[in-house]
Amino acid sequence: MSPQGPLYLDWAATSPPDTQILEECLNLSFHSFGNPSSAHSEGKKARSLLEESRALLATAIEASGKAGLRRQGTKPSGKIIFTGSGTEADQIPLLAVLRTALSKPAVLKDCHIVVSAIEHPAVFAQAKLLEQLGIRLTLVKPEADGRVSPEKIQAALCPQTRLVAVMAVNNETGAVQDIEEIGRAVQKTKHSLGSRDILFHVDCVQALGKLRFSLDPAFVGSAAFSAHKVGGPRGVGALWLSKSMEALGIGGGQEDGLRSGTENLFGALAFARCAAKATENLDERLDRARSLETTLIEGIRQIPGAQILPENRKPGDQGFSPWILSAAFPGLGGEVLARALSDAGIAVSTGSACSHLERKKGHRVLDAMGSPQEYSFSSIRISTGDTTCPEDIDYFLSTCADLYRRLKT
Repeated sequence: MSPQGPLYLDWAATSPPDTQILEECLNLSFHSFGNPSSAHSEGKKARSLLEESRALLATAIEASGKAGLRRQGTKPSGKIIFTGSGTEADQIPLLAVLRTALSKPAVLKDCHIVVSAIEHPAVFAQAKLLEQLGIRLTLVKPEADGRVSPEKIQAALCPQTRLVAVMAVNNETGAVQDIEEIGRAVQKTKHSLGSRDILFHVDCVQALGKLRFSLDPAFVGSAAFSAHKVGGPRGVGALWLSKSMEALGIGGGQEDGLRSGTENLFGALAFARCAAKATENLDERLDRARSLETTLIEGIRQIPGAQILPENRKPGDQGFSPWILSAAFPGLGGEVLARALSDAGIAVSTGSACSHLERKKGHRVLDAMGSPQEYSFSSIRISTGDTTCPEDIDYFLSTCADLYRRLKT
């Protein structure tokens, strides 16, 4: 255990809660306890707070763009739908495709979706289920560096394609996808194929509050976000939409009919405020993260036998999120090393916290990149956050080097 206590380096799984914001929002939800759909004064008070949160979250997402919010007072593009998680936000667009296909059974066998092979299980597993239900699925593998080329996405499209899903930042390797170019390629190819509209969906769970990214309504149709990655509570997410869709699941019609159920006012309040805070001073925070990334990459490369994944990743590479790093320690299983580090008071992971079943079958993301099996088997993920300091990285490196030296076979 570090001199400062337990060392948390698993921010990609979840971030420590911003207790001040959460407590303030919980109290607000206590005082505005009405159902936001009720017509009386208590309901209207809750509705007002809900809509304020919706607007604040939309502004935070817009402010994440390359130039931030274009000018004060500019109305953000896209509509926010609050969901129960980032996973639900990812699944609604895929299930909307299924609803459309089922409404015209003759179209089902011709319905086609394109998904990158490195998606989070929220997208990947749902896409595989749609395939079992009769929708054609094309999985596009990344290059060896973990990035998906627009050209490969273009080549996978056909006149029957209804959806393309590529995540903004990979949750295991930190690889950043060129969403703008992929979206542009999808729209260009759609027109050349004479295809009907193709929805481009982007999982932005690991991007918000971590990197600058832009969701151009001309190319991106939907995007998923999650509160607990930015200091918010678990159990609330958001779906950003630039175009309408119909949900497969229906009910009371809340959230424009896309996510029925009484709204989680506390979750919406906390998510929006945490997101707004996470996008403040983004460039300064990003510079600090890149400094830690440099120390981490250079330190791991000094450990005999250890390997950064992908192998050609360099400090400061704009193609990767500095907050997430994958590394291999051949001769020692990743699960074993993660447990040993945990016993030493350091929390890391071996990949997505949501992929327990996948890990039993291998390491899908690294395998799709073509990483040697000995690397994927021995890999761990180190992810940092705003409270991570240089001393934390130094302690991790010294402890990891010692454990690897003593435990590897």
